[in-house]
Formats: sequence, C-alpha cells, structure tokens
Amino acid sequence: MQFGPPGRWWDDRATAKSLRLTPEQQTRMDAIFEQNRGALQARYDGLQQAELQLDELSKSPAPDEAALDAQIDRVAHARAELEKANTHLLLQIRREMDAEQIKRLEKMH
Repeated sequence: MQFGPPGRWWDDRATAKSLRLTPEQQTRMDAIFEQNRGALQARYDGLQQAELQLDELSKSPAPDEAALDAQIDRVAHARAELEKANTHLLLQIRREMDAEQIKRLEKMH
C-alpha cells in the first residue's frame, strides 16, 4: 500500500501547502513516524538479513533445495511483516487528515 509520495511527504513544504496541512497535523505525523521508526527499522533489517542468507544459500556449490525453500519462506514472511508495519504507519498518518486533504493527496499520487 502506498499512501502518498515516498518518504516523509508531510514534511515537504510544497506538498504540505498543497494539502493544506496544519503545523499541528505535521507535528502529529512526525510523532507517529517516530513512534513507528524502530519497528520499521527492525523489520527492514530482518528482511535484509533474510535476503542476505538466501543469497548465500543460493551461491553454495551444492545448494540444498529444502533449505532454499525454507529461506524463501523466511524472506517472504519478513517482507510481509515490513509491509504490514509500513501500512500501519500510513493508516495512522491518514487518520490525521480530513476527507478533503485525503482527496487532494489521492489526486497527487
């Protein structure tokens, strides 16, 4: 799920002006981001680690197919966990906006 441009779009001056975000909304959005940063980073790190392990397994001279399959499952799970955490963050951000702001944001995307 992508809700808005990539990154901290609410901190972009032009985007905030176009959406008519108030400074209070931006402050709350920043706080939400900070509250979720650790979980997002942990899940991202977990995905990176799982992908690295998959890469190492696949480069083995005699790859173990069962081990590769299991690692692929771990990569998929790590990716799903990161996506869930990101979606949770974006939904919290969305709750800080009114209906008109959401419509404007959807038109930008």
